[in-house]
Amino acid sequence: MINKNYCVTTTCFPIKGFLRTAIYDLPKATYEFVPNAVHDFLRLLSQKSFSQIYRNTTEENKTYLSEYFQYCLEKEYILEIPNEINKKHFPKLNLNFEFPSIISNLVIRVNKDLDFEKIKDILVSLKCFNIQLITDSTFDINKIEQYLDVIKDIGLHSIELIVAYSPGINYELLTNKYKNIAFIFIYSAPVNKFIKRHVLGLQQIFTSKNKFEITHIKSLDFFNVNITLFTESQLHNTYFNRKLFIGDKGEIKNSIESPTEFGNINNLKPPDDILKIINSIEFQKYWFIHKGIIDVCKQCEFRYMCVDNRIPLQRNEKEWYFDTECNYNPYIAKWRGEKGYKTLSECGVTSNQEGFKLNRKKINTINKELWGD
Repeated sequence: MINKNYCVTTTCFPIKGFLRTAIYDLPKATYEFVPNAVHDFLRLLSQKSFSQIYRNTTEENKTYLSEYFQYCLEKEYILEIPNEINKKHFPKLNLNFEFPSIISNLVIRVNKDLDFEKIKDILVSLKCFNIQLITDSTFDINKIEQYLDVIKDIGLHSIELIVAYSPGINYELLTNKYKNIAFIFIYSAPVNKFIKRHVLGLQQIFTSKNKFEITHIKSLDFFNVNITLFTESQLHNTYFNRKLFIGDKGEIKNSIESPTEFGNINNLKPPDDILKIINSIEFQKYWFIHKGIIDVCKQCEFRYMCVDNRIPLQRNEKEWYFDTECNYNPYIAKWRGEKGYKTLSECGVTSNQEGFKLNRKKINTINKELWGD
């Protein structure tokens, strides 16, 4: 074991959080939690041989080192390679994010007067292959089919529908007719229920008793590990990047949450006018505000799988923060509602316009109470 040659798998990424590390396995689209010491071991192994690391480890820590090694070997986070092969022959994965579309996601809050031929022209000109349609309780759900008929032959990858519950509507017929419908979410329904659930996560239909509202609540169910999201999240905000929202009055924004309007679709001549808006610095203001420069998020192990719709606020040229707290606390690895959960302020963490402060002594005391030594 000691004298053999090993390399770290180039498609597995240990992402270090404040309290623990999540290892993202991109080909398998999975992740696992490990102690931060495993992250440090893998980082060392990518630079040195295992025999060098072993020799420089104290006797009392060699047992832990051997455990970490065996675990990573079993999980295929590290691989044995011939001694004559240099680790340089296993280059790091290129994490540059490249995407063919000017806009990747178009979100529309539809109304009965919407000119969907104009929407079709926008989708084609922006090379946008994903669309989400949101309706209110007064909207005639049957009109959705008219809209979908207009855009059915332009090669959309996915269509999502967020619609108010309407008795007597057979939503499965919609998914049978339009195979690129990925998800239908029906709000204000009598029950919470999956009407249709596809094994590959496509063509799902879910009814919810809740009303439609914008929420910042996250859960593990919303997190995805994949190479597209992972590479995009390195230098981009995965929620605001390449997104376009058109409201029910025709207003144009970066997203439904964004406060700034950039014109009205009814007054524009697509595609030229809308391209000018999208290419403006102000429209792309949040596109590059990634989690690596945002307080708290940059110390969270979920930062490269989390799509966060909170609007970042700027403190200075290099620092950003949120004025609303996430329901996951990375300093104690607890979700709101879990036993032992504490807010950031209860942990001695403050993040606001004035600055960011972290009381490590208080956090360490809390973690000892929660997790032991």
